[in-house]
Amino acid sequence: MDTDFQMPAPEAFVEIPSLRGLRLARIGQADGKTLEVIEAVKDVVIPALTHPSAEKGRVLSGSLRFGQDGGFRVLHAGDTWEVAAGTAQGPHIVLENDTCVIILRDGESALG
Repeated sequence: MDTDFQMPAPEAFVEIPSLRGLRLARIGQADGKTLEVIEAVKDVVIPALTHPSAEKGRVLSGSLRFGQDGGFRVLHAGDTWEVAAGTAQGPHIVLENDTCVIILRDGESALG
């Protein structure tokens, strides 16, 4: 995943009502894939869920505690992850203000 892209304008982000402090900007959809940028503040908890499609992600800034396969790892700027379709993951806990990640999904967003 290439990280040389322009961040979306602030007005492109919408807060997810059930996840106060987490904002999502959908960059686009093409060929069945969705590209999103997520910004979050410290202590946001993204609950455990099972994505209907595969995803690849990269932390652009900040850090988070990433839950997958029953374990956790701390991801920092530059770190990446991959999750296969139908795989349970989470919870994820944002560890710093202004944490930002980019996600490429093979399908639609699990966040709505």
